[in-house]
Amino acid sequence: MRTIAITGSASGIGLATRNVLEAEGARVIGIDLKDCDVKADLATKVGREGALQDTIALCNGQLDGFVACAGISGIGNPGSLTVAINYFGAVELLEGLQPALAKGTDASAVAISSNGVTTMPNIPDVLIDALLSGDEAAAAEIADKHTGHAYAGSKLALARWVRRSATGENWIQAGITLNAVAPGRTS
Repeated sequence: MRTIAITGSASGIGLATRNVLEAEGARVIGIDLKDCDVKADLATKVGREGALQDTIALCNGQLDGFVACAGISGIGNPGSLTVAINYFGAVELLEGLQPALAKGTDASAVAISSNGVTTMPNIPDVLIDALLSGDEAAAAEIADKHTGHAYAGSKLALARWVRRSATGENWIQAGITLNAVAPGRTS
């Protein structure tokens, strides 16, 4: 039986993915704010650290898959909150769960990006640079100044992080497939 962890498992794409995987016989460790196995606020460092510790404990340090699905829209949310969850929540859990994935069987990880990044003009390069450099404080400040671009910026940076990381020693060279999926609008 494959063991797969999913952030955002209580709603939307995360819940739909969880349902499909469980129907196929996988054991799913759901990570979310409610209705899940691991309750964690991925908008905070403390929440991310707790999610990592609890997930690793539940899978006994071995995962076969991970889906970084938790995310919020940029509509009505501060830009800093959007980038904290959509980018830093995803990247920190991907990096933190990598050792457990390296012990899994035919392990793979998927990050949910967005096809909306291809249609959003003028995403500030300074936001993308701050995200990719891992400077959460700077990224939060920039995202709050450019709230209308925070969602697209977070998802574009996530896709670029995956592209840069996927062929590295921690991923494909360690036997772990890493991909980003960019769905369109969902309801």
